[in-house]
Amino acid sequence: MTKTICAFSATFLLLVPAAYAQQPVSPQQIAHACAGDIDRLCPGVPPGQGRIKACMKQHVSELSAPCFDTLLGAIAAGRE
Repeated sequence: MTKTICAFSATFLLLVPAAYAQQPVSPQQIAHACAGDIDRLCPGVPPGQGRIKACMKQHVSELSAPCFDTLLGAIAAGRE
């Protein structure tokens, strides 16, 4: 399952249009898009030291479409 998600993510990043990939994604945009997912998937996980990020990685296959798309946009923008 993890290999499938990694392969999909890598393939998707290759297909992200350059204009979209060049626009930076702010932490506020990520927080807004993923707030529901964080509440649902990581209840009780205290912020700081990458704990929420680690929790979200553990649940990547369960993320909502808006959260997943925003995170992929942030990853793509960071690789440009």
